[in-house]
Amino acid sequence: MMDRAHLRYLLQRYLADEISADELRELKQYVQHERMDDALSDVVDELWQRMDDEPIAPASSDAMYQGILRHVNEAPDAPLAQPMAAKPFKRSLYWGWLAGAAALLCAGILLFRDGRWPGREAKKDQAAVVDIEQPIVPGGNKAVLTLADGREIDLSSDHSGIVMGDRITYGDGSVVVDGGQGHSGENEVREPMLITAPRGGTYQITLSDGTNVWLNSASTLKYPGSFTGSERIVELEGEAYFEVRGQKKIPFVVKTKNQTVEVLGTQFNIAAYPDESDVKTTLVEGSVQIRNLAANHLDVLKPGDQSVVRGAATKIRSVDVEQYIAWKNGYFAFSDDEHISQVMNVIARWYDIEVEYQGDMANKYFGGTISRFEDFETLLKTIALTGSIRFKITGRRVIVMT
Repeated sequence: MMDRAHLRYLLQRYLADEISADELRELKQYVQHERMDDALSDVVDELWQRMDDEPIAPASSDAMYQGILRHVNEAPDAPLAQPMAAKPFKRSLYWGWLAGAAALLCAGILLFRDGRWPGREAKKDQAAVVDIEQPIVPGGNKAVLTLADGREIDLSSDHSGIVMGDRITYGDGSVVVDGGQGHSGENEVREPMLITAPRGGTYQITLSDGTNVWLNSASTLKYPGSFTGSERIVELEGEAYFEVRGQKKIPFVVKTKNQTVEVLGTQFNIAAYPDESDVKTTLVEGSVQIRNLAANHLDVLKPGDQSVVRGAATKIRSVDVEQYIAWKNGYFAFSDDEHISQVMNVIARWYDIEVEYQGDMANKYFGGTISRFEDFETLLKTIALTGSIRFKITGRRVIVMT
């Protein structure tokens, strides 16, 4: 049985990302044998109570337990991270995904930075969330299908996606539109149509060729009921993840503002929101060709590459793809240099809110990972607790204040 002082020491080093492989092995062995005993639970609760004094991220004892058990193995005595004096606690996004520590991420392992250099202390009143007039809840399964004749169908929130064919069905086979009955004829099912996930919505669609598309909030996909000819062409506004079914000699083409993406069979994410200047294409596997329409310039991406198209310019960079497909897997994931306005844009689409800023936001950056299904007040309080920022809620408007 490990004494509490040593357990507290190991957990502090674990939270600070300074624990060695041997210490982690000892801690992991303890939680494997003792499971969720009172000592572990009490020590985690105690560390949480000390949040005001030390930069320790909030986590329940169950979340801590799951995270420790799922941590990747390291070489003996190798430090898991080299602590830097200028940086407060932060859990690597890449570690978070590899380790499978979903519970820890849901608890809000976040970093907020006041300018490029982080501050160690947060004011106790930064978490103030006041004037709450109506509940703000996370998004969910929500989309509108617009048929060729202009009719709109509100898709069921009890289902997560639809499947194209001679008739349009939900994933369980129940019918949305029957191509052989009455007003919804076969031609109507086969004509070009739209599926729109509004703010606070997301939906999946399996196209007639078997390609799967996950549509993010405030996004629209235009597609034919069935593909004909030498290309499979769809048009996207907003963000979507594509899992393209390979068809030899029949490329799949995604048209967005400023670019086209051509593939044969692969997985990739495109973010092309009309209110953002950049169009980002992130390749998970396979190969894609990006054509910048303004420059008529062609680039080829390899897995792990991201193209950023802005006007006639295209930049190619290597990225951690998990950050850019996190939304599909139920998380927000922000890099450390994400400006607070961009962070709030993403949050606003999902929670369907309006955002207003008061104060100087020029040097406010944020990084971290958290569940997309977190309670909204908890989400804001977690951000506020980790940096010099406050929030005020009035109706569906959130005021961000310094």
